[in-house]
Amino acid sequence: MTNQPPKEFGFHDVARVVHVERTTTRLTDVIVFVGDVEHQLTIYGTPVAPGDAFLVAMHNPITLGEKIGSASPDAWVGVTDATRWRIGNSTGQTRMHALWQRHIVRRAVRSYLDCAGFIEIDSPLLVHGSTPDAAIDSFAVMDRYLVTSTEYQIKRLEVGGFDRTYTLTQNYRFADHEGQFRNPEFTMLEWARVGQDLAMIEKDAEQMTWAAHLALGGSGQLSFSGHMIDLRPPWARMTVAEAIERFAGAALPDFSLSSILNAVQIAGITIDSASAHDIYFLFSLLMDHIQNQLGLTKPVFVTDWPAFETSSAREKSEGAIAERSEMFIAGIEISDGFPSLTDYDAQKRSFARQNARRHADGKAEVVVDDKYMESLRVGLPRGAGMALGFDRLVMVLTNRSSIRDVLAFAWDEV
Repeated sequence: MTNQPPKEFGFHDVARVVHVERTTTRLTDVIVFVGDVEHQLTIYGTPVAPGDAFLVAMHNPITLGEKIGSASPDAWVGVTDATRWRIGNSTGQTRMHALWQRHIVRRAVRSYLDCAGFIEIDSPLLVHGSTPDAAIDSFAVMDRYLVTSTEYQIKRLEVGGFDRTYTLTQNYRFADHEGQFRNPEFTMLEWARVGQDLAMIEKDAEQMTWAAHLALGGSGQLSFSGHMIDLRPPWARMTVAEAIERFAGAALPDFSLSSILNAVQIAGITIDSASAHDIYFLFSLLMDHIQNQLGLTKPVFVTDWPAFETSSAREKSEGAIAERSEMFIAGIEISDGFPSLTDYDAQKRSFARQNARRHADGKAEVVVDDKYMESLRVGLPRGAGMALGFDRLVMVLTNRSSIRDVLAFAWDEV
């Protein structure tokens, strides 16, 4: 199996010379890349140099045609910006091939949503108001913010009469460091349905992931990071409390500080005395402790989260639990969804709590999106939506070990 893109995308017709070795006065051995596939050729007479680009005829062997580019002397040495997409990893996979696979996944996801009656919206990347969520830090640009999510714009569209909407665009969230699953600039798929519940949104996530898996040539079993995962819908579901009891061995009767602290101690997680009163930190420790066990044999939706963990999810009648569902595959969080909070006053209180938490944590408070708040006063209809990390989905579906492997340009490459 080669790393060539599927034939349906067309053939490569350009070769780059990466190595030249003259064997006789008239014969030269050259190595060229066509796409990310290496070819060894012996050519007669034609002078070539590393970095030269040629049109090629895809015969066996390939034939160099018209020269269409060249490199400055000594520029084409070792790994360059032009070769890094073509160089295979330890298993022979290249980033070029990953980008073709990413294209296939993007097309499959869009096809599913388009066929389901959704409209894709181009949402602005710079906005006047951002999320005050204490766990999310926005990039400030002059008097605006780079968008962290298109949730508020989608909800404004819902107020305006759009009942099935999605965006597939760049989002930005400040982080102290990049990592295996994080890039400060990332691609997010967000979609929402008016008049539907969270179960329908979960079904969307199942079906579009399944469609992408099939489009990549999958047959139901996904191999990722040493795990064989059954992707056939329907997927597993469990509450946060059930997940903690199963994987940490601790009962969690409620989301009070005492219950969460007790579960942390039973799980054997070491904390200092100062952390014993920080409910947010304790809960994050607990979830970090079990996350790598979630979705190892089948994707799982983890539901019924503590209300203090979210700023816009609707709370259940009990008050301490939010109707929220996060999807995990092979221990990686892929998506987060919830029914829309339609109560203006409740949203205003939630945003105020998050900004107060930011202030307590020594973070700058953010400007709330007043146009979104005004849309709540006008009347946001009942519905549900989800945000899905598209880069992570591609990473999992293509069995890549790092998010940068599925990006054309990672944060440190631009």
